[in-house]
Amino acid sequence: MENEKKSFISIYWYKILILIVSIVAIMSFTFANIDSKGEEVVEESLTEAVIVFGVAKGLNAAISLAQGTEISPPGLTITIGEVLDPINDLVEQFSWIMLASITSLGIQKILMNFVTADIFSYLVVVSLIIFNILLFKRFQNDEKPRNIFFKFTVLLVFLRLSIPLMSVINLQVYNNFVQPDYNIQTSKEMIDKSSQTINNIANSTPQNEEKQGLFSKITKVFDTDFYKAKVKEYQDATEETSRYILDMIIAFSFKTIIFPLIFLFLLYQLSKTLFRVKE
Repeated sequence: MENEKKSFISIYWYKILILIVSIVAIMSFTFANIDSKGEEVVEESLTEAVIVFGVAKGLNAAISLAQGTEISPPGLTITIGEVLDPINDLVEQFSWIMLASITSLGIQKILMNFVTADIFSYLVVVSLIIFNILLFKRFQNDEKPRNIFFKFTVLLVFLRLSIPLMSVINLQVYNNFVQPDYNIQTSKEMIDKSSQTINNIANSTPQNEEKQGLFSKITKVFDTDFYKAKVKEYQDATEETSRYILDMIIAFSFKTIIFPLIFLFLLYQLSKTLFRVKE
């Protein structure tokens, strides 16, 4: 008898906790600015990803142009493509990562528009009200409908809160833990600069140096050190660029793919724990 009484008290306070959480959730829909902040974060991230994707394609174009050139000192032909093949493969992989990031952010934006719509918020509020009524009031033969409705309400609340919250927390995690080591803006600027550098190197052949006299051009054509220096310039440019591309891959993978998946999984597990009702 004593155990039954303790069990009843425990269930009662569990229901009170759910009621409080429901009230806080309803108030958050009305008074908190998490929706607008989440929408802003997703929109800015999507714009940033599209710009970075364009930078990646610009670097790919510069590399492709450079790969089509050859430097030919007497008795030797050096194909630039051999020097640029590793960075070209990395850029291709980077482009796929960026495409996946844009797709992820596009899906997040659609979900954000869906869960923050007024009609969805009204549906969640009504469901929470009915949820709490059913929590405290029993009806005849209501076991199965109650369980189904409880699961439906938990799903609605999970969707309503998780998407905006995920975006805001994701931004804070990136700003505080990822950005200091893997800064997207800095890497983007350096990759864009690398594209210009590779273009300049490709265009600075003896034949294209208009300001040089004829004798100087002829001298450079037979100067093997000039071509060695040219290859070294390509190697230096691609080595530095590779580092920034890897930084960008890490940042975007975490920001737009890995962290959202981890966050949704943890929040789903937490929701199941908080809203588990035992009768």
